[in-house]
Amino acid sequence: MNPVISHFEKTALVSLEKQDCLIRRLGEHIVELDFDTGMARFNSDAAFPFQVLGTESDNSLTWLWGWAEEQSEVSEELLRSARELKTWGEKEGVTEFTVPSLDLNRADGTMLSLIASRICAASGYYRDHYDGGTLFVLLYGADSDPCPEFDRAGLVRALRDPVSRYDFDHRKALLSYFSMRNLRFSESDDTVNAELAGGERLVAQFDHAGQLRTINGESLT
Repeated sequence: MNPVISHFEKTALVSLEKQDCLIRRLGEHIVELDFDTGMARFNSDAAFPFQVLGTESDNSLTWLWGWAEEQSEVSEELLRSARELKTWGEKEGVTEFTVPSLDLNRADGTMLSLIASRICAASGYYRDHYDGGTLFVLLYGADSDPCPEFDRAGLVRALRDPVSRYDFDHRKALLSYFSMRNLRFSESDDTVNAELAGGERLVAQFDHAGQLRTINGESLT
């Protein structure tokens, strides 16, 4: 198994839960990234510290880590999390976190940011689009209030995008989420039954490769 996919399966849904909470808190917004102070300022008067992860290029279709950008004027302080992730990647054998750049079909900014959000205990990540690409940053301090866990509709909604974009074991991702959230679940052949935090029942059916077929009888597509 590719290590980056394995870590994605372990962390994706917990990170998407935080991301869903962050997006709802920010609402409709305009952001200014202040690279002098390291603060992301939103027009809702919210402001949170941020760390630069890296960029996606629309032209070369590659990801470039912030610490590898030779022309960057980003301070070392704002690259602290990215460098910690590089060290983590070297320790865990996750090459995608250690090489300067990689093709987006190998791992894109969203996948890397979801893993990074969990590893760095961030509140979530933010995409700042610019002409020719997208800057990805981690936000901190935006989750001071408890974040509600997914209900069934929220979990299904969160799954749709990664299921459509990435090749991973859906069953492992769901079981990891249940375990990390200490939710009760049981398995039998191609079916997983779980009780979500709010008491809702979730019944997921999979094919032999661990790909989702239905949740409570309905397809994700």
